[in-house]
Formats: sequence, structure tokens, C-alpha cells
Amino acid sequence: MGLALRLSEVAALLGGHLRPGADPQVTGAASLADAGPDDLSFVTGADRMGEAQRSAAGAFLVPPGLALDRPAIEVERPYEAFARFLARLLPELDRLYPPGVHPTAVVHPTASVGAASVGPYCVIGAGAEVGAGCRLGPHVTVGCDARLGRDCVLHAHVTVREGCRLGERVIVHAGTVIGADGFGYLPGPRGQLKIPQVGIVEVGDDVELGALVTIDRATTGRTVIGAGSKLDNQVHVAHNVHIGRSCALSAQTGIAGSCVLGDGVITGGQVGIADHLTIGDGARIGAQAGVIKDVPKGATVFGYPALDFQESFRITAAMRRLPAALGRLRMLEHKLGGSPVPGAGQAAQNLQIDQNDQPNREK
Repeated sequence: MGLALRLSEVAALLGGHLRPGADPQVTGAASLADAGPDDLSFVTGADRMGEAQRSAAGAFLVPPGLALDRPAIEVERPYEAFARFLARLLPELDRLYPPGVHPTAVVHPTASVGAASVGPYCVIGAGAEVGAGCRLGPHVTVGCDARLGRDCVLHAHVTVREGCRLGERVIVHAGTVIGADGFGYLPGPRGQLKIPQVGIVEVGDDVELGALVTIDRATTGRTVIGAGSKLDNQVHVAHNVHIGRSCALSAQTGIAGSCVLGDGVITGGQVGIADHLTIGDGARIGAQAGVIKDVPKGATVFGYPALDFQESFRITAAMRRLPAALGRLRMLEHKLGGSPVPGAGQAAQNLQIDQNDQPNREK
């Protein structure tokens, strides 16, 4: 990627302290397992020392005082510093998206385009606004009266439908659709009557949307993604959902209509949230959970239906003991009833239970 820095230069860049000794050249960055002699890696604490000693990395970011006898920069938060160094390795945006409007792009005469990059085959509709510093990859569509704030990056095949609003520094990855019609229908004698979706989507500053994210426009009013929130690939947000600030939603999370998520909510992969629910600030929802009731502020829930994580774990542990418990029940029925019980032979086998399956092991 063209970067070559002395470790002393990296220390100055990151605001760290270079330990006395060698000042090797750094041309890349990698994990401890994958790093080579020209790479910078990082160590978060003493528990990673074994990996660090085995690593082929040429230099390390370490917390102050960590006893690693290798070229190193001391920083308070090594992983955060590593992330800032990675940003220097990204290709220059001007190289990916050269300034100016590509000759194949279609820009309506009433659209307003600042000093931006508009790539091949982009379409910008009537009355749309594209802020200064925006980068639009190939085949991006910005609908009529849509608005992009300054310094947004929209990668290939992104669609921002009519009237929708993006704040500043929003990053949208390939194939994402912002502002498709919400899933609103009214059952009737002639089938499903479509309810017109006349609202918009509003995306706050510093939001990042992964690839193939779909955010539906509101029936009326707004669907909102709060500032600083991050949505992973293939997340779906239904109409009139309000997502707070600095949320992190993992891949394939699906949020049904009119839900309200507070600030700082985190979901694992494939979480489903039923409609019209409220998820409190700072709540955490485990992977594949099915949420069918409100989640309080700061709660951690798992499972289907989603329950407090301790209760969910107790239920899971109990379910693992069910086959053995059923075996004991069959044997008791057989003894009390005096008649053969189907499955009694298997039940006898189930009586041979390891101590690890006993209920008192749950505590």
C-alpha cells in the first residue's frame, strides 16, 4: 500500500513512547499470528506474551511496562492505537474515487453536487443534494430530493431513495438500500391492500452501514438511525424504527416496525425483534435471540423467547438433563404401575447418568 515508516515515526504519529534500541522500518500491520518482519502488531497485556514471543512481527504496540524484549512503542491502549495505524494503510480515497463527475453519470439539472466524486453510471435525481467531499462509487443512485451531508462515502450499487437524508461522514457499503417502501399492507376482501409509505429515512452523522443493509422508509414521519451507530452486513430495519446513538447491530439482525432502540444497544448475529417494542439504553441481545417483549435499560438477554441471560442459561442447562429425567420417570411409572412401559429398556440406560448431569451441578 506504499507506506514505509520508521518505528520512531510511527511513535510520533500515534503519540506513543518508543523504547530505546532498534528503529526498524514498518510497511504493514497484522495480527500476532500473521505478522511478518516488516509488520507492526500489538499486545494488549501479559496474557498475550506467549503469542508475542512466538510472533514474527518486526515491532509491537504494547501497554506501558510490559516486559517484551522486542522493538516496541508504549501506548495506553494498544488496540486503539493499532486501529489508528491501520487507517494510514487504507488506499487514498482520491485514488479509489477521483474527484469530479464521470461522463457516464446522469445528474439532473436541478440537483446540487458539491466538490464531490461521482462515479461511473451514477444517477442523481431532481432536487437531490450531494455535499462537498462525498464519494459515490459506480452505479450509486441518489433519488429525487434526497440529501447527503459532507464527506459521505457510498460504495458501489448503493441506493438512497427519494427524500431520504444522510448526515455527515456516513459510510455505506455495497448494495445497501436506504428508503425502500416499508412492509405495510391491510388485509381485505380483495387481498392485501398496500398502505402508501410516504415517510423518509434519516441517518445521523458518522453512521456506518454494511453491505446489503436494508432500511425501510417510514409509513409517515421518519425511520431513524442515530449518530455513530454501526450496522453490520444484511441488517434489516423496518418502517418507523428509531435506533439510538452509538448502537452496534450484528449481521442479519432484523428489527420489525415501530421499535425504539435506545443509545448503545448491541445485538449479536441473527437477532429478531418483534414490532412496537422498546429496547432500553445499553441493552445487549445475544446471537439468534427472539425478542418478543420490551428489554429494560442495561439488560442482557438470550434465547427464544429472549430472557435474562442467567435465566436463559438455567433453562438451557435443564433442557440438557431432560432425556435422563424422562428415563427416570419411565422407570418409576413401570415400578408403580407394575406393567411394562414402552422405552423402559432405554430408560434403564438413561439411569446411568454422569455426575456432571445432576441438578446440583447447575449452581
